[in-house]
Amino acid sequence: MPHSYRIFADSNYAYFITCTVVDWLPIFADYDYRLIILDSLAHLREHKRTQLNAFVIMSTHLHAVLWPEESVYLSDVLRDFKRFTSRTISKEAMRRGDQHFLDSFAAARERNRALEVSQFQVWQEGSHPEAIFTADFARQKIDYIHSNPVRASLVATPDDWLYSSARAYLRGEKTYPSTDILPVW
Repeated sequence: MPHSYRIFADSNYAYFITCTVVDWLPIFADYDYRLIILDSLAHLREHKRTQLNAFVIMSTHLHAVLWPEESVYLSDVLRDFKRFTSRTISKEAMRRGDQHFLDSFAAARERNRALEVSQFQVWQEGSHPEAIFTADFARQKIDYIHSNPVRASLVATPDDWLYSSARAYLRGEKTYPSTDILPVW
């Protein structure tokens, strides 16, 4: 990432992040691509020493609240997440022959010349992390995350959307991936 910066490890804070597909391509409208993200978030939670406090997967982007454990850099977690999902999504697009997505990923990589190790760029640069310092800000971001599908007129209530942590917060149900409820809720 040419414009990358290190987000210092601070286990006192969770972070609100956004990851957006290049050209706002609606790739996650397809369940197979969405499952790649769900599985990757589960892996991140289970193996990258990072809590998954809230999430939503929309057709073109995802929002999450992540809380890295002590000595874990958020920038490293996001780099690994984006690298793995980018490769997996690209492989799936090649397997399926989704040429429109592949052409857009290749054009984005060429435009940005960002990824010398790959012929495709799936994600826009940056994740726009915002440290969560207060309980009010945490609630605001979690509400924003969970309300995304309602604002997009995809569901009537946040907990109707299967690809978010809203059911964990609003109904006390298990989600996939599992959600680490923030104590401010």
